[in-house]
Amino acid sequence: MNKIKLFVNGQVAFDFDKDMVLDESHLTFIDKMDSDMKKGIKINGELFSNPDKLQRAEFTVMNLIRALQQENQAIVEASCAYISNRLPEIYEVHVKSHESGVKVEFQ
Repeated sequence: MNKIKLFVNGQVAFDFDKDMVLDESHLTFIDKMDSDMKKGIKINGELFSNPDKLQRAEFTVMNLIRALQQENQAIVEASCAYISNRLPEIYEVHVKSHESGVKVEFQ
Protein backbone atom coordinates (compact mmCIF):
# COMPACT_ATOMS: atom_id res chain seq x y z
CA MET A 1 0.00 0.00 0.00
CA ASN A 2 1.14 3.51 -0.86
CA LYS A 3 1.10 5.61 2.34
CA ILE A 4 2.27 8.81 3.93
CA LYS A 5 3.49 8.24 7.46
CA LEU A 6 3.42 11.03 10.00
CA PHE A 7 6.06 10.80 12.72
CA VAL A 8 5.84 13.00 15.83
CA ASN A 9 9.06 13.04 17.88
CA GLY A 10 10.14 9.77 16.25
CA GLN A 11 6.88 7.87 16.80
CA VAL A 12 4.37 7.02 14.07
CA ALA A 13 1.28 9.10 14.84
CA PHE A 14 -0.77 8.50 11.70
CA ASP A 15 -0.61 7.06 8.23
CA PHE A 16 -2.69 7.93 5.19
CA ASP A 17 -3.41 5.90 2.07
CA LYS A 18 -2.04 7.91 -0.86
CA ASP A 19 -4.01 5.73 -3.28
CA MET A 20 -7.33 7.00 -1.92
CA VAL A 21 -9.30 8.46 -4.81
CA LEU A 22 -10.36 12.04 -4.15
CA ASP A 23 -13.75 13.07 -5.47
CA GLU A 24 -14.51 16.50 -6.92
CA SER A 25 -15.59 17.97 -3.56
CA HIS A 26 -12.27 16.93 -1.96
CA LEU A 27 -10.29 18.47 -4.82
CA THR A 28 -12.34 21.67 -4.59
CA PHE A 29 -11.67 21.85 -0.84
CA ILE A 30 -7.92 21.35 -1.41
CA ASP A 31 -7.93 24.16 -3.99
CA LYS A 32 -9.72 26.40 -1.45
CA MET A 33 -7.07 25.52 1.16
CA ASP A 34 -4.39 26.68 -1.29
CA SER A 35 -6.29 29.85 -2.11
CA ASP A 36 -6.75 30.71 1.57
CA MET A 37 -3.10 30.01 2.43
CA LYS A 38 -1.81 32.12 -0.48
CA LYS A 39 -3.23 35.13 1.38
CA GLY A 40 -0.67 34.57 4.15
CA ILE A 41 0.09 32.13 6.94
CA LYS A 42 1.99 32.04 10.24
CA ILE A 43 4.45 29.26 11.02
CA ASN A 44 6.05 29.27 14.48
CA GLY A 45 5.09 32.93 14.84
CA GLU A 46 6.64 34.02 11.53
CA LEU A 47 4.33 35.55 8.92
CA PHE A 48 4.67 34.38 5.31
CA SER A 49 2.67 36.77 3.12
CA ASN A 50 3.24 34.73 -0.06
CA PRO A 51 4.02 31.16 1.09
CA ASP A 52 5.57 28.69 -1.30
CA LYS A 53 4.44 25.08 -1.74
CA LEU A 54 6.56 23.70 1.12
CA GLN A 55 5.52 26.45 3.54
CA ARG A 56 1.84 25.75 2.76
CA ALA A 57 2.48 22.04 3.33
CA GLU A 58 4.24 22.79 6.65
CA PHE A 59 1.28 24.94 7.74
CA THR A 60 -1.05 22.07 6.77
CA VAL A 61 1.02 19.67 8.89
CA MET A 62 0.62 22.01 11.88
CA ASN A 63 -3.15 21.89 11.37
CA LEU A 64 -2.95 18.11 11.00
CA ILE A 65 -1.19 17.80 14.37
CA ARG A 66 -3.83 20.00 16.01
CA ALA A 67 -6.62 17.94 14.39
CA LEU A 68 -5.08 14.70 15.66
CA GLN A 69 -4.95 16.14 19.18
CA GLN A 70 -8.59 17.21 18.91
CA GLU A 71 -9.61 13.95 17.23
CA ASN A 72 -11.06 15.88 14.28
CA GLN A 73 -11.03 13.16 11.62
CA ALA A 74 -12.37 15.41 8.83
CA ILE A 75 -9.46 17.87 9.18
CA VAL A 76 -6.97 15.00 9.55
CA GLU A 77 -8.15 13.48 6.27
CA ALA A 78 -8.30 16.84 4.46
CA SER A 79 -4.79 17.73 5.63
CA CYS A 80 -3.38 14.36 4.54
CA ALA A 81 -5.18 14.59 1.20
CA TYR A 82 -3.69 18.06 0.69
CA ILE A 83 -0.14 16.85 1.37
CA SER A 84 -0.61 13.76 -0.80
CA ASN A 85 -2.08 15.78 -3.67
CA ARG A 86 0.29 18.76 -3.57
CA LEU A 87 3.49 16.83 -2.70
CA PRO A 88 3.02 13.40 -4.33
CA GLU A 89 6.73 12.61 -3.91
CA ILE A 90 6.42 12.73 -0.08
CA TYR A 91 6.09 9.47 1.87
CA GLU A 92 7.12 10.60 5.35
CA VAL A 93 6.49 13.71 7.43
CA HIS A 94 8.62 14.15 10.55
CA VAL A 95 7.53 16.62 13.21
CA LYS A 96 9.80 17.41 16.13
CA SER A 97 9.26 19.74 19.07
CA HIS A 98 11.87 22.45 19.56
CA GLU A 99 12.27 25.34 21.98
CA SER A 100 11.35 27.78 19.22
CA GLY A 101 8.32 25.79 18.05
CA VAL A 102 7.93 22.78 15.83
CA LYS A 103 10.22 21.59 13.06
CA VAL A 104 8.71 19.80 10.06
CA GLU A 105 10.70 17.72 7.58
CA PHE A 106 9.38 16.04 4.45
CA GLN A 107 10.91 12.89 3.00
